[in-house]
Amino acid sequence: MTQENTNNRLQRFFALALLAVTFTILGILLASRLEWTADSKAQQSTPSATETLKSSGLLTDQGESPFVAVAQKVRPSVVNITAKKTETGGGNSQFDWGPFRDFFPPGVHPQIPRGVTSGGSGIIIDKDGLILTNNHVVADASEISVKAFNGHEYRADVVGRDPDSDVALIRVKDSKFTEDQVAELGDSDAIKVGDWAIAIGNPFGMDWTVTVGVISAKGRSNLAIAGGGPSYQSFIQTDASINPGNSGGPLINIHGQVIGVNTAINMQGQGMGYAIPANLAKEILDQLRKDGQVVRGYLGMVPRELDDATREALKVDRDVKGVFVDGVEKGTPADKGGLEAGDVITQVDEQPIDDPSKFRFMIAEHKPGSNVTLKVLRNGDEKNMSFTLGDRSEHLPVANAPSTQKEQNWLGLHIESLDSPSARQLNLDATEGVLVVEVDYSSPAEGKILPQDVIVEINRTPVKTVAGYGKIMSQIGDKKDAILFRILRNGRLTFEAVKP
Repeated sequence: MTQENTNNRLQRFFALALLAVTFTILGILLASRLEWTADSKAQQSTPSATETLKSSGLLTDQGESPFVAVAQKVRPSVVNITAKKTETGGGNSQFDWGPFRDFFPPGVHPQIPRGVTSGGSGIIIDKDGLILTNNHVVADASEISVKAFNGHEYRADVVGRDPDSDVALIRVKDSKFTEDQVAELGDSDAIKVGDWAIAIGNPFGMDWTVTVGVISAKGRSNLAIAGGGPSYQSFIQTDASINPGNSGGPLINIHGQVIGVNTAINMQGQGMGYAIPANLAKEILDQLRKDGQVVRGYLGMVPRELDDATREALKVDRDVKGVFVDGVEKGTPADKGGLEAGDVITQVDEQPIDDPSKFRFMIAEHKPGSNVTLKVLRNGDEKNMSFTLGDRSEHLPVANAPSTQKEQNWLGLHIESLDSPSARQLNLDATEGVLVVEVDYSSPAEGKILPQDVIVEINRTPVKTVAGYGKIMSQIGDKKDAILFRILRNGRLTFEAVKP
């Protein structure tokens, strides 16, 4: 090999080496500019999982769930309630409000013997011992026991009950609560669908259970309920797990404020629980605390949604909003004031109305004896009509006024007005009478009178309202003679004789 060849090879080697070094340096510079190097990756690393959870509000700065603080704040204000009851019965509706028999499908409702002890929850709202709960938790209780989070147990008495909203107020005897045991009642009107919702209660006897979900919907109404359930419904719907025993306990927002009173669940639809809005409960509590009962105005008609098919049938413009009058009970303020079935109510005291549930609330907010002006559309003509409201408790004494077990459960029959949610759900072809929602298994009428029957006559005397039913019941009293009922069943009138 000549010296010249050797020199040429060395030159080529150094040239290739120089090119390799040059491209390497260029590659490093390019990668660094494009953030491909390990150093640049380290500088631009994504936040840790903990930091992400903190920034999203799912962890506190201490690394805890925000629900920890809510549970610590609210659990001391939640009590477990045990009620010894002397009156029970079966049931045949999808919805039922007994703490251990919530929402069984029709026809498979369990029979519960007399003398049961049932459980529920409550919310401490006052240092003087006042506790908010559901009416169905303490209704007909002969004895009420309360257990607080600190382990102390108390006896309690009923201050007042309101079956129409399923709200009740009880007070523990000879004791006071501390400030940290009193719940903060929040503004349920401020909640939004999708907000956090936390439930605390006593499901299946599991003390102070905490579950979490969201607000699924607001203003739920027209739930068919057996056994005298709420007539006034505007429920908060949540997917926070609620089970039998949660009844009367709080539904809470992320700030630890009570926004609702857990009331019922739907066993046919998982993740569907319902709570009474806190603002509605607060309005009722004021009257229960003062008078022990709630007084509401009464009109005496059955409101129904004005849908497109009804608008077309009435030859009403599709843009017209209002409430359809499905029926008017005779002798009521609605009847005396000239309201007729088939009318459309578009305003209440100059306020537009298009929802039957809201209409019922607007009438109920008036005091008995007060006047209300309705704008009514009839046969294409609009007119203002004035009505003097009656007292709902006088027209519906069985559902509202304090009464004995015998008055509530005459012959083992549980009845409701035809303007109750249960009746509206059934779309009955009747405007007078009372709806049978439940028949006790020990009733002499069992097998003769059935749930969903409408009682229209008793011993040849017409039954028009729950009040009329109550009067006839009082007149018959303890007589042992057979009683002749005329009932409407599946659109057909028939007679049934019942021997007490």
